[in-house]
Amino acid sequence: MPNKDEYSVFTMIRPLFRSQILRLLLRVLLMLLLVAACGFGLFKGYYWYQVRSVVEDFRQQLSLVARLEYGSIETGLDGVAGVRDLAVIPLGQEQGVTIDAVRIKASSLMELMTLKQAIDKGQPPQQLGFEVDGLALDLSGPLIKQLAAQSTAAGRSPPIDWMSGCEAALAGVSDLELMRRLGYQQIAMDLTASYRFDSSSKLLQLQMTQSLDQLFSADFSASVDLGINEFNRQNLVLAKPSLGAVALHYQDRSYNKRLVKLCTKATGETAQQFIDRHVALELEGLSQQGWVLPDSLVTGYRDFLSGKGEVRLKLLDGQLLGMSEMSLYSPEQLLELLAPTLTVNGKPVEPLTIGWQAADESAEPLQEQVRSSVEALATLLQTPFVEAESELDAEVDSAPAALKSEPASDFQSRGFRVTGIDQLQPYIGTHIRIDTNNGFRVEGRLLSVERKELRIYQEKGTGDATLPIAFKHIDAVRVYR
Repeated sequence: MPNKDEYSVFTMIRPLFRSQILRLLLRVLLMLLLVAACGFGLFKGYYWYQVRSVVEDFRQQLSLVARLEYGSIETGLDGVAGVRDLAVIPLGQEQGVTIDAVRIKASSLMELMTLKQAIDKGQPPQQLGFEVDGLALDLSGPLIKQLAAQSTAAGRSPPIDWMSGCEAALAGVSDLELMRRLGYQQIAMDLTASYRFDSSSKLLQLQMTQSLDQLFSADFSASVDLGINEFNRQNLVLAKPSLGAVALHYQDRSYNKRLVKLCTKATGETAQQFIDRHVALELEGLSQQGWVLPDSLVTGYRDFLSGKGEVRLKLLDGQLLGMSEMSLYSPEQLLELLAPTLTVNGKPVEPLTIGWQAADESAEPLQEQVRSSVEALATLLQTPFVEAESELDAEVDSAPAALKSEPASDFQSRGFRVTGIDQLQPYIGTHIRIDTNNGFRVEGRLLSVERKELRIYQEKGTGDATLPIAFKHIDAVRVYR
């Protein structure tokens, strides 16, 4: 047991010892915080620098036709990056398009930072969004006048050529000139677009919202079953898209009323007289194509033009429809499968039983329109992720080789050889490679050669597909022989 003197000394130095320990701990803690802050600052700076590098690269590429100016770089730890206070000014002009902000949104910060490398490796992000805020265009500025003059000189038709009966007001008018005639001084637009691949349901969810101040707003969403289990470039080449639930909400703000007013001013009619004549002309044109519309739909269209202009459309609620199969159905069958529900100005349009009279002169064009729309949508879904064609394995004359056994002395090395479409019939069941007009490549086994298309079978990874490819979209066919 310590004596009294020893106990007194220990009692005196114990607070001092504790104080030194606390000071040491505080110093270590401060050093750790300083290191963390420096690390975070370096990481944040690297992140900011990456975003700035992308913007600067884009500015350099754009410099041949326009000048890009911006105020600040926007970075967030939630996977959002963007640029604020942009101005795109064409060369030779003093004014251009201004944008409050442009942003890209990923599911996480690391996914956004490695976005380009992942896409280059064939691994697109499972979800991605794009946002434009406050895109403004002065319709009275010199840039618009120049664009309007160029559009008129090129003979481009106005974007609203569907307004039958208004030719007196719209003939020879460019889209930008039309906006000025309707009384709009400036176009201000917000736009968001995104996709998300749900790993559990295997559905691709698409979303798009567009809002034009004073004109209209539109919201669109759709579910797409790509027929793949993993969202990567390898599987997207084999995608066999099927449409799921589709929803569209359109709300007019002033565009319809101003357009009808412009047309009535040119024709000398009242608004109701013009709408009735316009609807009659539309019905006549659709009738010539074979369409038979119910009175409920005609009434709903009149209400859309004369009322508040709100439309809600839903398709395929709870169902899937293969896009490659759409062109095989008649219009009546396709409408039944789509199961549309439509409301105009809050009032359901019922019944919605659209008919079609298959006249000889109109049947083929309508079916071709359906086919073209399906192929265009399928290409749109694949385009961002499918590689363009690579160098050819072999190129020879288009004359096909005879389908018979060759002597060993006459043996030639096998490879992909260019073959004319009219010479493909003997090669059914053979592996072929198709290069399309838009620069993509499709490979598979040739199933059949139809009157206007080829059908090929693909089997790879987790799925398979039978794809129709129209002759008009084919640049070259190569048969492995």
